[in-house]
Amino acid sequence: MKNSQGKVKNFIKKNAIYFVLGLCVVAIGFSIVLALTNKEEENLIQSNIINAVNENDVSAVDTTPVEEIVEKEIKPTVKEITYILPVNNYTRIEDYSSTVVFNSTLKRYSSHQAVDFFAPEGTPVLAVTDGTIESVETTILTGTTIVINHGNGVKSIYNSLLDGDSVSVGQKVSQGNVIGEVSVSNRQESKEGAHLHFSMMKDNQVVDPSNYLTFLEK
Repeated sequence: MKNSQGKVKNFIKKNAIYFVLGLCVVAIGFSIVLALTNKEEENLIQSNIINAVNENDVSAVDTTPVEEIVEKEIKPTVKEITYILPVNNYTRIEDYSSTVVFNSTLKRYSSHQAVDFFAPEGTPVLAVTDGTIESVETTILTGTTIVINHGNGVKSIYNSLLDGDSVSVGQKVSQGNVIGEVSVSNRQESKEGAHLHFSMMKDNQVVDPSNYLTFLEK
């Protein structure tokens, strides 16, 4: 009996490496079979998805790269800035001029880097677009002037107003809000009649308001 057990042990010792190799082969084979099975299942799922899409409308599938989708989602929406005329129902206008023009009040030629909107006294003056009241000033010579800061270096200036009681410095105004009334408070142009002396600035440089406003034919 002991001789038989000894022979078995000797046999196992001599052939142990083969047993190990055999187990390795079995394990590798099992892994290959499992991988192939998973691959077949994955292919089947993909095939089912493609068939389902084809049965509906493949053109409806969004093939936009993920990076572009994310960029679109996080990209802020920029509001388009529009401008309206500061005076409705004006009777006539005097255009902006980059050269000197004759001033009937002062009886001399002077620059006129603004647009005059002629209208009856008391006609409402409107904010041309959203902004913040930057200043409200009244002098004997130029009358009342209101400046609105619209951001991005753009400002609108409203001169020859009746007064500045309708607004205050730092106040937020929206496009179309009434900020004052047409008058003849600007003594430098008083003989011209009641009007709004309107000008605009970009980055602290006076610019032609027609770059922003669309005038109506009168």
